[in-house]
Amino acid sequence: MNRRRILTIFIICQSIFCWLAATAVAQPLTPRSSTAASYIERGNGWAAKSEWERAIADYDLAIASDPNFAGAYYNRAIAWYRQGNLDRALADFNRALQLDPHMASAYVNRGGVRYSLGDLDGVISDCGRAIELDPRLAHAWGNRGLARSLKGDHQGALADFDRAVKLGLRSAEIYNNRGVVRFHLGDIEGAISDQNQALKLNPDFAEAYDVRGAARQFKGDLDGALADYNQAIKLAPRLADVWFNRGSCWKARGDLRRAEADFTQAIEIDRRYSHAYGQRGLVRLLQGRVDEAQQDFDRCLALNKNLRQSLERLIAEANRQLARPEPIRLRHE
Repeated sequence: MNRRRILTIFIICQSIFCWLAATAVAQPLTPRSSTAASYIERGNGWAAKSEWERAIADYDLAIASDPNFAGAYYNRAIAWYRQGNLDRALADFNRALQLDPHMASAYVNRGGVRYSLGDLDGVISDCGRAIELDPRLAHAWGNRGLARSLKGDHQGALADFDRAVKLGLRSAEIYNNRGVVRFHLGDIEGAISDQNQALKLNPDFAEAYDVRGAARQFKGDLDGALADYNQAIKLAPRLADVWFNRGSCWKARGDLRRAEADFTQAIEIDRRYSHAYGQRGLVRLLQGRVDEAQQDFDRCLALNKNLRQSLERLIAEANRQLARPEPIRLRHE
């Protein structure tokens, strides 16, 4: 079954402001650190209201009062992250950990910034360090599991997700993530079970419907898969993967017109969706529209040359079905 290997999944970001208040009290108090703690407390009040600029202003004052107060950098890093300033967030987490290398939650949250920057190895490293410092941090296990799954280490990811759930991290996202990994490992019933749990916790979770639909389709339950894809599209009509997956389901049912329409919609959302061009080309070929099919195949390979062998096999199968006297072949590179 030709679908993207990774469906949409989520990083789990940890709330840290309550922890930081405890940090401020736990550090030995000097006149400077006492003043800094006051600014941190006021900044936390602004942060609780999502007034990030005001929170940052108070954290700035805390750092000016005591430049060695790790908690101030830690809180300011979270505020920068919430504002979307990843570079400043990373710099502040680095400084916080330089001042206090045993701050386990800072490793977890720096891992979140690194995830947003595409540094999966950095996520794995940071979460691993957090786990060494405090094995009870469920978010560290969950985030490392996500990074491992995106790198293709599905067995390692499954172990991490299992540990996160055992430690009490029972969110819709963690069940969805574990369900994706189980799907890739061939545990289809386990994948469906996890998505059922995710949808019980969040009935509006479009990605969970999509993953459950893929698992149902793999089992041959095309009606159940279509129902899930329809619900996912209703909830999140801009998810290209769902349109692609529903298109593959229509194709499996022999409804080539609807399959083509869904592959086209996936392409409209994501013009670089190579698999969608390839599948739309196959559907057009099966309808006898050779020139349009060839254009889609060319576009598919222009975006992803690694698909050439799999596309050749699919085209050969289509040629056999059509019994063409002159089989269609891919053009030379």
